[in-house]
Formats: sequence, C-alpha cells, structure tokens
Amino acid sequence: MSQIKQFALLLTVAGALGAIAGIKDGIPMERLSSSHPRLLVGREQFAALKQNAQAPAGQALAARIRHDAELILGYPPQPREMIGRRLLSASRNVLYRVNTLAVAFRLTGKREYADRAIREMLNAASYSDWNPSHFLDVGEMTLAVAVGYDWLYELLTPEQRSAIELAIIDKGLKPSFQGKQGWVRGTNNWNAVCHAGMVAGALAVADREPELARRTIERAVENLPRSMKASYFPNGAYPEGPMYWGYGTEFTTVLLALLDGAFGEDFGLSAQPGFDKTGDFILATTGPTGKPFNYADCVNSRGASFATVWLARKFDRPDWFDTEMKKLLAHASEARPRSVAKGGNRLLPLALLYLKVPEGESPAPLAYYSGKESLVPISVHRSDRTAKAAWVGLKAGAPAGPHGHMDGGSFVFETEGYRWAVDLGMENYTKIEATGLRLWDSTQGADRWKVFRLSPESHNILRIDNRQQNVKGKSRIVKFSENSTEMDLTPLYTPVVKKATRTATLLPGRALEIRDRLTGLPPGAEVTWQMCTFAEPEIRPDGTLLLRHGRQELLVDKNCPGDWQVVPEAELRQPYDSPNPGARMLRFAVPAPADGKLEWAVTLTPLPRRTPAGHR
Repeated sequence: MSQIKQFALLLTVAGALGAIAGIKDGIPMERLSSSHPRLLVGREQFAALKQNAQAPAGQALAARIRHDAELILGYPPQPREMIGRRLLSASRNVLYRVNTLAVAFRLTGKREYADRAIREMLNAASYSDWNPSHFLDVGEMTLAVAVGYDWLYELLTPEQRSAIELAIIDKGLKPSFQGKQGWVRGTNNWNAVCHAGMVAGALAVADREPELARRTIERAVENLPRSMKASYFPNGAYPEGPMYWGYGTEFTTVLLALLDGAFGEDFGLSAQPGFDKTGDFILATTGPTGKPFNYADCVNSRGASFATVWLARKFDRPDWFDTEMKKLLAHASEARPRSVAKGGNRLLPLALLYLKVPEGESPAPLAYYSGKESLVPISVHRSDRTAKAAWVGLKAGAPAGPHGHMDGGSFVFETEGYRWAVDLGMENYTKIEATGLRLWDSTQGADRWKVFRLSPESHNILRIDNRQQNVKGKSRIVKFSENSTEMDLTPLYTPVVKKATRTATLLPGRALEIRDRLTGLPPGAEVTWQMCTFAEPEIRPDGTLLLRHGRQELLVDKNCPGDWQVVPEAELRQPYDSPNPGARMLRFAVPAPADGKLEWAVTLTPLPRRTPAGHR
C-alpha cells in the first residue's frame, strides 16, 4: 500500500473514531425520561411551543396550523397508496397531518385534533407494511407515528398504545436491521432521513424495546457523520443542490433536536466540520430574485424551512434567517388553503418549538466558494446587495455525482431582477421511471443522460462534437476571488482536449463575462457554446443577441465567429420529457483551427430599462 493510500485510510479511520467518540461508553439510556413526552420537547415540554406562539411570527404560524388542522378533520385517514415503487407520498401526508394535529392540540387543548391524529396513526399502523424496499418511506412514516404517539401518549388507551408501538417496532425499527440497507452507512440524504425516523421510533418505544432502541440510536450517532461529511464539508455546501439541502438538512436537524431533547446533547454531531457554516450556503445560493441556484435535481424555488429556524437558533446566527426566509414564513403563515388533500409543509409545525425571527435585514454574501475539498464544487458572486444586483452561480464537479446532471461548467445568471441564464432543474422521477428508462444509472451513455433536463442538451455548458461529458470526470474550481471563478473542465472532455477552462467574471455595470479556453482540439472539431433562457431573443444584424423580458434588456456579445442559433426546447426534448414552455437554447458553434486552440469571451450586459411607447 502506498504512503498516500495509507494516509487516506488513516484519515478515514480517525474520522470514524472521532465521530463516535461521544458514545464510546454507549448511549446513556438512563438519561431518557421514564415518561412521555420525550421527543424534541425536553424537560420544559410544550412551554417553548406556547411561548413562541405569542410572538407576531409565531401567532401567524400558529393560526395557519390551526386552520390546516380544522381542514384535516374533514378528511378520512390516508390510504396505503403506492405511486410507482414508492409509498412516500402517503408517508409524507401522514407526517404532515400528525405534526399539524399534534401541534394544534398542544396549542389549543382541543380534543378533536388529538383524536383525529390518533385515527391517522392507528390507520397507518394497520398498513401491511411501510414499504421497506424504499426505506425513505419507512423513515418518514416512523417519524410521523413516533411523534404523534409520544406527544399524545396520555390520551391513548393501552390497546392503542400497544398497536402503535408494535407498528413502530415491526414496520419501522426491525426492518431497518434486515437485509442490505445501504442508507445506514450512506453519504446522501437517505442517511439523515432514515436515521431520523429510526431514532424517533427508538425513543418512542424505548420502554418496550430498550435494547433495540439503544442499538438504533447508537447506529445513527455512529453513521450520521458519513452523510454530514459528504454534505457539509468543508464550507457547508450541499452536493445535491439547495432543494436536497432542504430535505437532508431538515431531517439532520430533526435528528439532532431529538437527541438534544432526549439526552441533553447530540454527541458531537452538530460539531461536524462545515455544519456550522451551512446556513451561508443557502444565503449565497439564493439569488436577488429569491430563486435558488438550482443545480442537480432541484426545483426553482425555496420554501419555509424547519432547518433554517433550528440552525439559526442552534448556532446563534440570526443572519441565516434571511429576508427571503422571512417572506417565505410569512407567506406560509398567511396562506389559507381550501384543500389539504395533498398535504403541506410537514415539518414546519415543529419549527414553532424553536421559532425566533430576528429583526433587521440579513446581508447576502457577495462571494461564496464551497472549498476545494467539497464533493461538488460551486461558487457564487454578487455585485451588490440590491434587488437588481448581478449574481452568478457556477458549478463544477462530475455528472455522476449525487443527483447529478450533465452540467459541469454550467452557470446561472441574474441581474436587474430577472434570471436570464437558467437551469431547468429536476424532472419527475415517477414519470420517467414509468417509461422503463433507468433513471438512476449514471454510467456513460446511460438512460439518465437521455432525459432533457438532466442531459447536456439543456445546460449552460460547452459541447464538443455533441459528445456527452465524461460522467466520472470531475471538473474543479482552480481560482476564486471576490468577483471571478476559474474552472478546469479538462476531465469532462478528455481525451478530445488537452486543456479546457472556463472563467466567469462579474464586470462593472452588472455585466458578466464568460471566457472559455481550449487547447489540443482535433482540427475541425466543433465546439458549441450554449445557454438556456426564458427571455425573448432577437438576433441583431451586427451579430449580437438581444434578450428581452418586459422592459428590461440584456445584450449578449461574443468576440468570435459563429452565428447565433435559437432552438426552442420542444425541438430537443423527447415525448417522455416534461415540457418547459418558453424555454430556448441559445447557441453558436466554432470549428477548431489547425493548431487546436480556441478562446472566446461572451459578455452579458444589462441595458437601461426601455421607456414605454408614448413616453419620453
């Protein structure tokens, strides 16, 4: 074994030992309260819930919770409905209903809410199973039933307690120890979600199954650092993108809150490197429009977040409770849906336990870099902190990364309050799986790269002779400054090139320059520059491209030959792909000269806002 490999192994072992140092003598089960409730609330029980509901933001959220609880009273319990291979929608709906009803009961004392939650739990307990073949379903269902059981314990009859306990044990905890469960030691969001559900279940039934509970909790404390390192090291950036940051971090924080509430500590888990910086990631990757940098499988919006509430309180970082989060929380609290048949924000009711909305504005970072050790390197630059700021997000990494797309070297760009260069985000998993395509195969030439939103066809990247990028070729960020990032894209395009770099620089006047350099190209190889947009394009006689959105215009200029092409997305996607109304790919192509070298710069410059017709 080489010295390098030995050193890497030593680091791995040392990291694993450090992760479980907090439980070297075992989980102190004797600290666990002998009575209920014991999940999340600690010794003060529901005092914090009621106190936080007195502040203005808490009053508004509590009113929304009571509204939803009233609606849920009119619905029958959630049936065991599979969608494709998943029970996940049913599990999430049960989690939403139980959390909403349990919190509403604890706020009001209204027995109807508790009784309806008990009906929901008993119905879920009667399912044949919680679909252990897709263990996320089990994780979320176990969390739902465990919280409801614990918070409503004194209202349950002995028979009801027994039925729910057995369901948690036989349909949640025991299946987690059966067969090959990759999530146990996994490095993605499944680790956090499933361990959170199992720990909740273990804490709930620890009186009945103390040894199973101890094993379950120790397993979680030992293995959660694996996903936390992959997810947050070194600077808090989440490799699966902001949406999955929401999912994985919601359940990571729930798990830490469960341990804190039950044992008075989280056994060092919240001290994992990078976790105390992860709120910076969400601030930086939220553009001036409020939309996230939606790389990987990610939707183009944020939501009110339990994780943000908990993290801001845990690390005393009120700035993480940013202006956008305040808007999202206010919007969620003020909304009065007429139907909750499809559920809602399932963890947000629990945020009332920790809710503290800070005063004042939160300054967005002007520059952010995930760090050279990050699994998926990204960077963000912002010109200023106004609503019209220029803001660019850049992504390196490998297409075969977690929830990865064929998007190494891609960028999104906003200025003047509009996102000009876009990423179309995630595709519907169930829809694609139903076609028979192997969505989760990330090998070269696999079905995954035939899906338009995931493929190289839709991303703001370079193409060489329309080839795919190398799925295992990891591009890197090699230079980073306040206003500029340089990425080495060579591994994505070898052996066709010897060197490929992309540099993005914010210029004065809220302009963006994208400069590409390639060497070692085969003479005649066609290199294509492309960008996806929803703006209205106009190819002008001077060879520039003018993009319009309302009265705002963006001039796109290049210092190289090649005619602009505007290709509607409908010409690029397949019948199984979801439509993207109004999306267009802007392209130009340049053949490599005899020396195999190409270099160009594309500049995107906002123009003064047009005056409406008839005005001076």
